[in-house]
Amino acid sequence: MESFELTREQVRTIAAGLYTLAASDGVESEELQVIQTFVTDAGYPDLVDGLATLHFDPAAAFHTLESSWLRRLFLKAALVLIRADGQISTEERDAFTYMAVAFGISGGVDALIAETEGAVL
Repeated sequence: MESFELTREQVRTIAAGLYTLAASDGVESEELQVIQTFVTDAGYPDLVDGLATLHFDPAAAFHTLESSWLRRLFLKAALVLIRADGQISTEERDAFTYMAVAFGISGGVDALIAETEGAVL
């Protein structure tokens, strides 16, 4: 299997999007841990300290995450994030749906949950 690495800009964009999503209803410690683990595991632990200052622009993210596969990867990470505290708030659901639509992916949270839970590893 080939190794796959995200660029610093892609990691920054994903982290910014995840933090924006978490902040939609107040960042919980479980959510922050998901983001910190992601940026550290991706090889950019220096991004951890500045998470709250990162800006997320869906249009720019669309271009930075240049393939539908990367955009779906982001949305799957977002799904893990919004489920980290055991519930999906209305604010998180709305923010997730907005991001998915900006990426040209319809169905929102429920469709991605169904797709992810139906996946065989």
